Amino acid sequence: MGKNKKIILIIAVILIIISAISYFIIKSGSKHPVYELYAVKPMTIQKYVTTSGTANPINTINVGAQVSGRFSKLYVWYNSVVKKGQLLAEIDPTPFIQKVDQDKANLASARANVLKQKALLAYDKLTYIRDKKLWEENLIAHATEQNAYSIYLQDKAQLKFLEDAANAVKSQLAQDETNLSYTKIYSPVNGVIINVSVVVGQTVASTFQTPSLFTIGEDLKEMEIYTTTNEADLGGIKKGDRASFTVYAYPDKTFWGYVHNIRINPTTVSGVVSYNVTIYFKNPDGLILPGMTAIPKIYVSEKKGVLGVPNAALRFIPQDENKEILDNLSKKLKVGEGVVWVLKNKMPEPVIVNLGINNDSDTEIISKDIKVGTEIITGLKSNYQATGTPGRRLFF
Repeated sequence: MGKNKKIILIIAVILIIISAISYFIIKSGSKHPVYELYAVKPMTIQKYVTTSGTANPINTINVGAQVSGRFSKLYVWYNSVVKKGQLLAEIDPTPFIQKVDQDKANLASARANVLKQKALLAYDKLTYIRDKKLWEENLIAHATEQNAYSIYLQDKAQLKFLEDAANAVKSQLAQDETNLSYTKIYSPVNGVIINVSVVVGQTVASTFQTPSLFTIGEDLKEMEIYTTTNEADLGGIKKGDRASFTVYAYPDKTFWGYVHNIRINPTTVSGVVSYNVTIYFKNPDGLILPGMTAIPKIYVSEKKGVLGVPNAALRFIPQDENKEILDNLSKKLKVGEGVVWVLKNKMPEPVIVNLGINNDSDTEIISKDIKVGTEIITGLKSNYQATGTPGRRLFF
């Protein structure tokens, strides 16, 4: 029994020693933080402007009806691919055919009246010539000769009236034949039907303005994004700048285009001035559809092979750093400068650097003290529980 007690006592002492060692290790670790380090290396930094917009066909055409009537046939629907000159729909042509037939009958009658009047005028002319000769030979009275001349002039005027009437009927026939042709509605361009505003049996009236029946997106293989860009970001954007964008339908896919146009007409909302920037892109697979929300990045500048650090390095400040030291650093900094921290004798030491091109993730730094391979502190290891208050951001 004495031997067992001795073993139990030894085990208890060992456990106490292990617990004490663990405590001091943890205690010691809390006083010596472990830092996340980044080795400075050459990188390409692209500065870009992020915006949002919608994808649209380069040209959108509204196709309407030029005559009133009831739709009898519809040959296309949403997403139909159409060719220029393709028949899209028909308005019931019956009343238009009847009008054309009536015009043709009226024209035939008018032409017959003209021919009849021409014959009568020819007779009147011969009568007048004969009576004039007889009057010159004193064989008839002058009044008879004048009466024949008067009849000739009246019938000549009547012929002019009938010819004008026939021409009016002819013009009406041409107009009604044109209206008959308007009952067939054709596509004016190659494209895709993106909206249909009519169904078979529906009656449309084109009294005051042409009603829109179809909306055609011309050639969705090439499209544009209409974006709204804040005036503060506009200065760096120029025509031809590269742009990438994503859409919610394909969040893991990046599409590319370029700035096609910057519209100078401003839009002001709640005092914020913005401008419309259009981004052209090719859509060979037809993945992008009209109206899709796009999130573009417009690349306004780029530097290759520069020394850069993650932006986290410029935000980092040691938690237990003396407030007086931090205040002195803030006073020393000029516009365009920032502070990064390096380890010297296992302690953070600040280095003031000049700041160059930057984007949402990285910033170019320029300093004689920072070279390729220099390790910059970007933060604390995730398992370290720091004490103290959060640091301030030290760059201007």
